[in-house]
Amino acid sequence: MNSNEIHNPTAWSDFDFLEFEAFVSKVENEGFTYAAEEYPPHFESPDLQAIAADLGTLRTLYVENEAKVDDWYTQVGGERACDLHNDHVDEARQRREDARLFGIRCTDGFVLTYDTEEFRDSQAAYLLENEGKGWRVPQALLRRDVPGGEWTDERPAAPAP
Repeated sequence: MNSNEIHNPTAWSDFDFLEFEAFVSKVENEGFTYAAEEYPPHFESPDLQAIAADLGTLRTLYVENEAKVDDWYTQVGGERACDLHNDHVDEARQRREDARLFGIRCTDGFVLTYDTEEFRDSQAAYLLENEGKGWRVPQALLRRDVPGGEWTDERPAAPAP
């Protein structure tokens, strides 16, 4: 995406502007404090990351820039704004998935990703304990050396019978 395509009204990257727009949307629905605690923006800019890490500076950023989101929404129109918002949510989700180094390949081929090896292992055990309840069934535990890299089978999810 380029700024001309989305009409980004800030000097931020398009990703960061749409991340802020998503945060503004959460604030409108949940209130500032809850949104900041449960749905904080995950900016790509180190400067904006530092701002988002502090509730006070994040509030200042919100107050100083929230009107830009309203103006942007009016400029691009509701349908286009919704499409851009949804595309951004998908891109942000994909970035998180690609950054994770641990995964579970399920019997249907789907890969679940995790931030830590410990959480991956606990989730694999939980899914195996609940096999037959309509949830995905773990087949193999995965790891990769670099974000976005190829998955390597670490071991089967369940011990051999």
